[in-house]
Amino acid sequence: MASNLKSARQAIEAELAHAKQGAAYYAARVEALETALQQLESVEGGGATSPRAASTQASAGSLKRGGARTRRRMRAASTNGNGASLANGGAPKRSRKARAASSANRADDSLFTGGDFWLSLVSEQPRSAVDIANAAIETLGIAPDQKDKIQKLKQRVSPALAGLVSAHKINDSGAGRERRFFKGGQAGTH
Repeated sequence: MASNLKSARQAIEAELAHAKQGAAYYAARVEALETALQQLESVEGGGATSPRAASTQASAGSLKRGGARTRRRMRAASTNGNGASLANGGAPKRSRKARAASSANRADDSLFTGGDFWLSLVSEQPRSAVDIANAAIETLGIAPDQKDKIQKLKQRVSPALAGLVSAHKINDSGAGRERRFFKGGQAGTH
């Protein structure tokens, strides 16, 4: 029976590690896509080609070698069968006014946590995720009354730290609320 429990524990730990790695990957992917979208919107505002046209041109160039069959598959995969693009969930294209409003909100968002932001908050002294989140709030200069920004930032802490641990850029020790993150030294145990 102890063998079964040990086996079950190992399976759950492996699944948990896999889920954390996936969450960190998607968190990083979301940030990269948001950055790319902001860059495209700034280019679009300058009178350059639209993001959709640029995307179409780029994909057409990469599909030349694939032939007609590949292009048909790509076109079928990018629509819902009725010709509506899945890029925006099959919804109608948003108006210029709506796009401008959302980009203004995004430009106001001072929560850029890309690059080495989280890594810079981890020191050789072990710190909890809560301590690191508080340091991030202080670093970004978020006021206590900006609860929505604080909530967004706190949602990014765990996936970011898990990604850094998975990439072996930082170490951790403990589990749950006792988990601490630090640079250097021996890799921690869970």
